[in-house]
Amino acid sequence: MFTYTAPLSTIDELVDAHYNNPGGVFAKGMVRMAGRLEPRTGGMIIAEGERAEVEAAVASDPFVVNGAATVEIVEFHRTR
Repeated sequence: MFTYTAPLSTIDELVDAHYNNPGGVFAKGMVRMAGRLEPRTGGMIIAEGERAEVEAAVASDPFVVNGAATVEIVEFHRTR
């Protein structure tokens, strides 16, 4: 889960880079679902992959690199 730490104007400036980051979860095909939170305080991505790969992809995200968001990765194991 991404939690914004910067104003929404900064988030809006980085959003295209967030989606198009060549080393990120979107480019690597890890994303199964994604969307922003309401109220607009961050976003959630459900990604599939080895934890180390997901961590590396998230660490390269422009929101994180530019200090505009923090990230919490929670491992989830689907049972149904």
